[in-house]
Amino acid sequence: MVIRKNEAIILRSRDYSESDRLITFFTKSNGRLTGIAKGARRSKKRFVHSLEQLSYVTIAYADRSTSGLVRIDASELRSAFTGLRGDLARLGYASLSCEMVLEISPERQSNSALFSLLLQYLHQLEQGADPENTSLLFQVRMLSLSGYAPNFQTCVFCGQEAYSGKNWYVSIAEGGLLCTAHPGIHGTYPLSVGTVMLLRRAQQTSLTKLWRLRFDRKSREGCRVFLLDLIRHHLEKDLKSLKLLRQIGALNAAG
Repeated sequence: MVIRKNEAIILRSRDYSESDRLITFFTKSNGRLTGIAKGARRSKKRFVHSLEQLSYVTIAYADRSTSGLVRIDASELRSAFTGLRGDLARLGYASLSCEMVLEISPERQSNSALFSLLLQYLHQLEQGADPENTSLLFQVRMLSLSGYAPNFQTCVFCGQEAYSGKNWYVSIAEGGLLCTAHPGIHGTYPLSVGTVMLLRRAQQTSLTKLWRLRFDRKSREGCRVFLLDLIRHHLEKDLKSLKLLRQIGALNAAG
C-alpha cells in the first residue's frame, strides 16, 4: 500500500452506502482516480465540506495497487470556487468541464497540463470571464492535451495551408480541415479562415495567454456546435451537464 498526497479537483461526488461517499478526482500527478471516503456522509469535521464537485483540494489517499478504488483518508479544501456557484450559467459551464475531463481522461494517466488547464479555467469563471468564450477555449485546449486535436494546419486531403481568405470546412470523420476543392463531404462544418487561425492559436499559445483570445459572434456560431459534436463523437455518448445549460438558455442552439 502506498500513501499519497496530491493536489486534486473533485470531478464527481456520490453517496455510497449509508455512511460513505464515492469520489472521482483528477490529480496533478496521478491523473483521474476514484476512491471511497469512509464515514464522509456522517462526519461533518473530517473532510470539512471538501469533497463536493468542483472543489480544489489537497487530498491524501491510500493506493493499494495500480487499479481499482483508492481509500481517501483526508482532504483539505484549497478553493470551493464559491464565486461561480451562485451563478447558474457559470456553474453549468464549470460542471460541463469537469464532466468532459472525467469522461475523456484515462484512469491513472498523469496529465499535469490538463490539470493546470482545468484549474485555471475554474479560476477564470470565478473571476468573471465570459463563460461561453472561456468554455470554447477550454474545449479546444482540452482536446489538444488529450490527443484528440483536429488538424487546423492544412487540408487533410490535399495539404493546402489554411492561410487564404476563403472559407474552410472541418470534418470530424476526417480529423481536420477541408478546403473548398473537396465539396460534398458528409458531416462538415464551415469555418472562416479567421476562426481557423483562432482555433490554431488556442491549441498552441501559452496557458497564461490562452484566456486573452476572443471568439466574435460569428466564430462562436461556427465553433459552438462543432466542438460539442466532436467531443460527443470521441466519447460516443452525450454529456449530462448540457441539460442544465440548455434549460437556462446558456448554450443558445448548441448541441
